[in-house]
Amino acid sequence: MDMTDHQEVGAAFAAIMLGAVISKEPPDPASPLGRVLAFTEKYGEGALTDKHMEAAIEGRPLPPPAG
Repeated sequence: MDMTDHQEVGAAFAAIMLGAVISKEPPDPASPLGRVLAFTEKYGEGALTDKHMEAAIEGRPLPPPAG
């Protein structure tokens, strides 16, 4: 991290406070974010709904898009 870059320092501080990790690597495919990214890559962002997000967060399979 560049300690002279105020944005990087602020993001790192926020991550520490929230218990998150900032990474430039792609997320684990088994993580909720990884599953959502795989879904949008296959079906497009327009197919993603709140129900898909809920399923990803809860660890359930993401249903195929309607229609």
